[in-house]
Amino acid sequence: MRALHEAKYQELQVRRDATAEKLRQAEDRAEQCRGRQQDADQQASAAQATLGMLVPQREAAEKHRNACTARLGRLADERLAAVPDDLPTTDSGRPANLTTGLARRLLADAPGGTDRRTALVRQRDRDLALLETAARKASTGLAGFDRQVTLLSIEDTPWRRAVVADPAAVRGQDVPAAVQDLKATAAQLEDDLRADIKQVLKTSLFTRLQRDIQLRRQAAVELVTQIHDTLKDVRTGVAHVGVQVEWDVRDDPEAQRMVDLIGKPPSDDTFEQMYDALRQRMNEKAGEPWAERVAHTFDYRSWYDWKISVTHASFEAAGKEKFREITARSNPLEALSTGERRLATMLPLLAAAWPMYSATGYAGPRLLSVDEIDAAFDERNLRQVLALLRSWDFDVLATAPFMTPLIKRETQRAMVHEVVTAGRRRITVPWLWHGHGEPQPLTLDMTAAQPQDTP
Repeated sequence: MRALHEAKYQELQVRRDATAEKLRQAEDRAEQCRGRQQDADQQASAAQATLGMLVPQREAAEKHRNACTARLGRLADERLAAVPDDLPTTDSGRPANLTTGLARRLLADAPGGTDRRTALVRQRDRDLALLETAARKASTGLAGFDRQVTLLSIEDTPWRRAVVADPAAVRGQDVPAAVQDLKATAAQLEDDLRADIKQVLKTSLFTRLQRDIQLRRQAAVELVTQIHDTLKDVRTGVAHVGVQVEWDVRDDPEAQRMVDLIGKPPSDDTFEQMYDALRQRMNEKAGEPWAERVAHTFDYRSWYDWKISVTHASFEAAGKEKFREITARSNPLEALSTGERRLATMLPLLAAAWPMYSATGYAGPRLLSVDEIDAAFDERNLRQVLALLRSWDFDVLATAPFMTPLIKRETQRAMVHEVVTAGRRRITVPWLWHGHGEPQPLTLDMTAAQPQDTP
């Protein structure tokens, strides 16, 4: 029988040993659980005792919480604070409870630590002192309007209510409500004033403004036309450098709108559009100094752009003259020599000065000041410049390193001031050049200037 059931017997014996081991481990765990249960019972007893001791503190905290909620509600009742819209409130507008969100908002700027109450009381006292100072200052400012700011104490609290009232009035108006009323009144006055100003502008100022700007625009257009006509046939040296200038309305809807409005016949509709356009331009520079806002609004020159074109012998195509416009991306002056480039930039300036000095009724010197008149010029270009200055009858004040034969020959008659250095001092000696020979120094007859002796 043993030989027949040997394998089964061995298997049962192994299972018995394993079961015995599990039983021993379960008994050990049961013993550990009994130990933990005893510890938990002891802790529960201690916690129950602590809770019993905390009952008075909890009741006191609940009473304090209710008192805080009531004080918060009184703040709302007295209109000293507004309950945020996202917090629950009662039918009377008070906070429904002292929520975590409300407490976090109230204590966001409060100091921490064990001395929080003391620090808050000090801060409250400082704020009350600042409030009293601000109330006195506001009363002084409102005295001219027969109003004053009064601080009223709220019963059973250290709070103050600021009210604005007539000195003889029984009751005043809370500062927030007074501020809102004043803002509404100011807005209404501004609307009324704006309507009055619009009427004044439409009846007088816009008429004058439109006429003055139109006159200045016409004068500017005439000046540009004269510059264009003056430069039309001017070509310099063998390179035939020439310049053309134009002054056109900018490719901008706002600029084109302003030019169109200025040129329209006076009418209520035109003035209404001008008023809206000018207010819009003034608002574009909000915050800027007043002078800059006015300049931005009324300076008609900002509505125009200059267009400058240059011609050169090298630009010619099929023997015909060709002008190339100077732009930010393409500058044909870069293809010119230094002297030609300087001459091309001088021509518009000279042509602009000539019509100004040639205006009807002008009487006075036709003065130009040119630094280093011969700088970067070869003989041909310098002769061309001097010939233009002479033909346009300019009085030229120029600097030059020295008097070259060409300058002597072309200027014909000139006043030369020689700078002489003596130590740290510099003086000028005047010489007069008559177009031939050497310059002669100008002297004063000191004997004739001295007074005669009296007997």
